[in-house]
Amino acid sequence: MPGLTGTSAKRPAAKPLAPAIRLKDLLDQLDTEFEQLKRQERELDEQLLWVYFQSCVRPALHWVNGDPYTFEFPAAYQVERLAKLCGYLKSLQGAEAEKVLAAREVNLKGLLTAWPAYRDLAIPDHIPNGTSIAEQEVLPFSWEAIETLWDGENWTGEGEKARGLFLPQFGTKASADFHLAGLAVLFLNRQLRLPLSDLTPQGGN
Repeated sequence: MPGLTGTSAKRPAAKPLAPAIRLKDLLDQLDTEFEQLKRQERELDEQLLWVYFQSCVRPALHWVNGDPYTFEFPAAYQVERLAKLCGYLKSLQGAEAEKVLAAREVNLKGLLTAWPAYRDLAIPDHIPNGTSIAEQEVLPFSWEAIETLWDGENWTGEGEKARGLFLPQFGTKASADFHLAGLAVLFLNRQLRLPLSDLTPQGGN
């Protein structure tokens, strides 16, 4: 007797879960890119931009434990720009590549626009003899990247919800603009499978 056909539908395969974002992996990738890119010849201002981008996104990654998509901020912090940025990045998860690329270009433009004011704020007044400006910020980036930390109601920076991390409260608009645009570019680069430190326009808006 011939077997019956078409009487049972195949169950659709479950969507694989996206791998968790690990802070250490992001920092290791930045280390690798630093070693590769620092050997490349570039104009001084471009070199400074890239070095300060690296020095700013490193503490910024710690603010969200490496994952802006799942990090939970205290309720009182939701009005701060970092929390709003993470909501923006989350809204782009699963978006078409063209939309993500356009967002990446907008944020890269914002980073480049913010750079002159941040450069003037960040570069020290005194450069020791025998060194260059670019040599002032090198791994492990011990320079103080922000001016103050957020001190909200009942906030201690400790506990399971806070994951023992600190949150920024920027002392200047120039610092906020540069740090947050840099963090956005990094994660949009990652979503587009570009190097995390790629600051080259790719097209789009």
